[in-house]
Amino acid sequence: MVNIPIVVDAKGNEFLELVSINESEIRNLEFEAPITHALVIVTCRDKVLLMFNKYNQCWELPGGVIETGEAPRQCAVRELHEETSQTVKEIVFKGLMKFHLQPSFHGLERIEFGALYTAELDTITDFQENEEAEQIVWWDRISDIGDINEIDKKLTEYV
Repeated sequence: MVNIPIVVDAKGNEFLELVSINESEIRNLEFEAPITHALVIVTCRDKVLLMFNKYNQCWELPGGVIETGEAPRQCAVRELHEETSQTVKEIVFKGLMKFHLQPSFHGLERIEFGALYTAELDTITDFQENEEAEQIVWWDRISDIGDINEIDKKLTEYV
């Protein structure tokens, strides 16, 4: 079966689908490709948190690669804090994102899965610039703030 992409980014990476499963099933199921990363869509007062990635030179959702021995949920919380200085009390699992990725420094052309979470933030912490993130913004999903990763922009609709 050929998956028609939901959205394709400027590099040709394809977001194929959001697989709806219970988070507890992740350990017990075998997938056609690895679960390599986790992203979190954080909202506050109807705005979405984006970070400006210094390497990719665009706005992205917070998240990153799952470290050895780390659960996707732990990765999402850790990456959120590392990249944006924000801490959430609770995150909600939305499903597994399936991607068809183009060759990059992460590897050859491949299929990968990523865990998607959402969270609501009550208190905003002062942002500290770091190795990966130059700044953060609370985006209203309408305003032109510059280049936003096309896949991440689409993912904000899953809140």
